[in-house]
Formats: sequence, structure tokens, C-alpha cells
Amino acid sequence: MPAGFVIRPAMPAEEPQLYAIHRAAMEDYVVQTWGPWDDADQQHRFAGSWPDLRLAIEIDGELAGFLDLDEQGPTVDIAALELAPRWQRQGIGSAIIRAVQARAAELERPVTLQVLKVNPARALWERHGFRQVGESETHYQMAWQAGA
Repeated sequence: MPAGFVIRPAMPAEEPQLYAIHRAAMEDYVVQTWGPWDDADQQHRFAGSWPDLRLAIEIDGELAGFLDLDEQGPTVDIAALELAPRWQRQGIGSAIIRAVQARAAELERPVTLQVLKVNPARALWERHGFRQVGESETHYQMAWQAGA
């Protein structure tokens, strides 16, 4: 894993960079699922969905991705974990998933998420013990529970 791996609160001023990471990470899967990428619509959705807990992922001082969490309900929900393509498949996502799982275990809560059916990241979640608990037309809903 690269040196200098840091997770910190994201700042609203970073939204353009985070959106660029979102597009780079997700455009192919969005296009496969819903058709052509509508940049204006996607930017509007991204800007309108700034969660209470958006964490920036920095690697060697570079903004490399983000993690959106929701801990308000009975679960720890991973709303998004997205890395710029150049930082994918290097163990960073796995390290973040393990950290979220440790936090959820401390809170004695399961972790939930959904992943697009066309996104091969489903295999990553499964490697970390997540199991499919439901599905929609476009997504698999997955969950993990400590000790399960």
C-alpha cells in the first residue's frame, strides 16, 4: 500500500475533485446500467447527496477517493466507497473496508451497502464477508455482521 494513506473529513471545496473521481470510478457502470452519462444530471445528483459523513481518502498527499458513511440508523451504511482508477486494486479499498468493519463491531452494528449489479467490486465485498441480502433491478444489497 502506498505511504501516506490518510482518511479525513472531506471539505465542500473539494467537491469538483471528488466528482471527477466519482465519474472516473463509476461512469462505465452507470452507462451499462442506465445508458449515456448525463454530466449535468450526475453533477446535480452528486452535489445534492453530500452526506453528513463524507471522508476524503488521501494517498501521498493526493486526493484519491472518498468514503460516504451513515451511522445514524441501526446499521453502519456504506453509501459510497470510490477510488480513482489509478489507486484501485492496491489494497486501499480492503484497508478501508476492514476499518469500517472494526468500527461497526465496536458499535455492535451490521454494515450494509448496495453495489451495482454490473460492478465487479461485488467480489471485493464478498471477500470481506459481505453477503447478498436483497436486490433491486440495478443493485445487490449486501450486509456484514461481526461474528457471522
